Amino acid sequence: MAVTRRQLLALPIWAGTAVGCASVGRRMSAGGGGGYVELATSGPAAAPTTILVAMPDTPQTRQVWTGLGDELGKQYRLVAVRVDGAGAADVFAEAIRRHHPAGIVLMNNPTVAAYRSYQRAMGGDRFPPAVIVMTSFLTGQVTHVSCATGISYEVPLITVVTNLRKLIASPLERIGVVVRSAQRAFVAGQAALARREQISVIEQEVSAEPNPSELKWALRRLKGNVDAIWILNDDRLLTPRLIAEGWLPGLSERPFCPTIVGAASLVSARQPFGTFAVLPDHVALGAQAAELVFDIADGSWVIPPDAQVLLPLSTTTAVDLAQARAHFSLREDALRQVDRIVDQD
Repeated sequence: MAVTRRQLLALPIWAGTAVGCASVGRRMSAGGGGGYVELATSGPAAAPTTILVAMPDTPQTRQVWTGLGDELGKQYRLVAVRVDGAGAADVFAEAIRRHHPAGIVLMNNPTVAAYRSYQRAMGGDRFPPAVIVMTSFLTGQVTHVSCATGISYEVPLITVVTNLRKLIASPLERIGVVVRSAQRAFVAGQAALARREQISVIEQEVSAEPNPSELKWALRRLKGNVDAIWILNDDRLLTPRLIAEGWLPGLSERPFCPTIVGAASLVSARQPFGTFAVLPDHVALGAQAAELVFDIADGSWVIPPDAQVLLPLSTTTAVDLAQARAHFSLREDALRQVDRIVDQD
């Protein structure tokens, strides 16, 4: 994805004195108490404007950080701070005290939860604008964070199935999904879009905190009536116990169905879980988030009240080839359609 770098001259209302390294570029550092750790910095130390990036330290978030730094690093000082869970509100308090950021980038659900806790503890509504990425079901999340917008991590189902049809020769018209009531509105929206391509979505609802037996029962109800299973990025459905005792035994029962997942880690040679994934390209996601930061800066560091959550502009595909070959008929040129191939051979 090509993103244009723009030179922005106006200082934000949240601008303050940047603290830290005098060199240009990225560095690794740690400092302070109370769990505050700086993972990396990028950009000139003398830059008048700082962007705070709150993230766990994973290969995927590092890739997003790279995309952010490539686009923003010549104009702004970026500081990456480690946020390891939803209880890290004190990390935000310390980071904002030190750096007075003009804007904030938040990566993943626990980081957003921690920032939401920080906002509640502070009270009021004067917060730096935030761009949220790598977060499940973002539309609902944004409504609970003051001064926030972002980019959806879920690639639309219609896009995923269209890509899967290029890979698997058997019909893909009925897509089954296990869903909790909290995500039914999201699924309904995806189903409405999918109908444009003659794709029907069949739901099997489970309780708010399902156990493995309930999950396996839901899969049995679906598998005889659908062409593929769509697995949502729902933390409550993807606990280690539910994966080991619910999903894996349930998916291994006949009839076999291709499984659509929304995380690269779920397409793995170590276990036959996800057959196919379409997810954002993480470096490109960082560049797209940087473009949102530029847009916010153009608006005097204010997010418009009608701002919409964006879809990812660049995606990557992955397939468990061993699983696909064992159970499904592949098209002749299938592998040319896939970016990442996982093979157990």
